[in-house]
Amino acid sequence: MPELSILIPCLNEAETLGKLLERVERVCLGADLDVETLILDDASVDGTLQAAQSLRSRHRSLNIRVVHRFEPRRGFGSLIRYGMAHATGRYCLLMTADGVHPIEDLPKYLVEARKGAQLVQASRYERDADNANVPSRFKMYQKFFRSAVRALLGWDVRDPTCSFKLVDRTFLLALGMRANNLSLIPEIVFKTHLAGGKIVFVPGAQSFREKGISQFHFLREASSYAYILIRAALHRWGVLLWF
Repeated sequence: MPELSILIPCLNEAETLGKLLERVERVCLGADLDVETLILDDASVDGTLQAAQSLRSRHRSLNIRVVHRFEPRRGFGSLIRYGMAHATGRYCLLMTADGVHPIEDLPKYLVEARKGAQLVQASRYERDADNANVPSRFKMYQKFFRSAVRALLGWDVRDPTCSFKLVDRTFLLALGMRANNLSLIPEIVFKTHLAGGKIVFVPGAQSFREKGISQFHFLREASSYAYILIRAALHRWGVLLWF
């Protein structure tokens, strides 16, 4: 079994997938990492599945497996959970297919995981330069959500919503992930924190693009983020068991 499973959820990412895999391969070869790469296609209609299959032979060192979901689309979280069920590595790296994440920092993440961290993730708000490209509306959403987390969980977490994460797969599966949409991202953070897991935040920058699976739709996601936070608070107060 590989040490690390790289999960790449894709929804109409045929144009970005090739460049992304080139970056991932350079990082993995440079650090001599033992990996498998799961390209998770969510019934794309732009040729993503065909592109992923053709890229397998070009990047043999990544041990690419293409996993295609035939079920109706249910969101980012559902696709990640589906991928984790197919993964075999001790650790899983969660990322997006558009190349906005600091992939070159992956070796740092794996070092922290090997030292016992159950969750290692990027934090875009540790250094001012890292969030220079973050749109103002995202900064406003983040500030509001952090304030709510501090009020309900008593935790001044700097970045609970970044999707670039390295997780201990067995630990996370034991807790149980349920969210189908982007709220899976804070669900992982909150459950790891409440379960007493070790969390390491690594400063890192993230770029943004207008289209793609990484795009955040406030009206669609706000209620699900609020629901996850309320469930976390109720668990903390002993009112309702979440896991």
